[in-house]
Amino acid sequence: MACIFHIIGKKDTGKTSVIESVLREIKKDNLKVAVVKHSHHKLDLAGKDTYRYRNSGSDLILFQEGEEESVLFMPSVSSLTLITLLPVDVILVEGFSNVDIGKKYIINNVNEVEAISKQVINDIKKECQKTNRALILDNVKVEVTSDNALLLTLYNLMKVLGVKNVSSD
Repeated sequence: MACIFHIIGKKDTGKTSVIESVLREIKKDNLKVAVVKHSHHKLDLAGKDTYRYRNSGSDLILFQEGEEESVLFMPSVSSLTLITLLPVDVILVEGFSNVDIGKKYIINNVNEVEAISKQVINDIKKECQKTNRALILDNVKVEVTSDNALLLTLYNLMKVLGVKNVSSD
């Protein structure tokens, strides 16, 4: 499971700046990183297509903007449930101040950005490493790393569900 670091603080205290600084530094170590952001702003706006699909009964909506950016709307699944499945080495969480998840850092003002960034970076370097696990698939041992997102997602899902062996006819 990925290392989780949780940055909280009031609006305009520097949470995003901390995460940007941490990302720039830890990506040098070739770690796969996800950022989970809580917002009070509505992304799925009333009257827009995704909103209309949801209200018509779609359980999942995959929205792609252009060639690269995509968003998955899963109305019945919380972000905090999905965190355990993310195929990464490190997860940075911004917001969700009422939730206890991962190692928590509280920022009170923008003057603390550099100090908190350094603290998070040091903790990541001490506590986290590149994911390296193994699965037996079709009687063959397969290395599972964060470089193979689908395989690591499968591994994480099996771990969350407590599945030790899978076979098919």
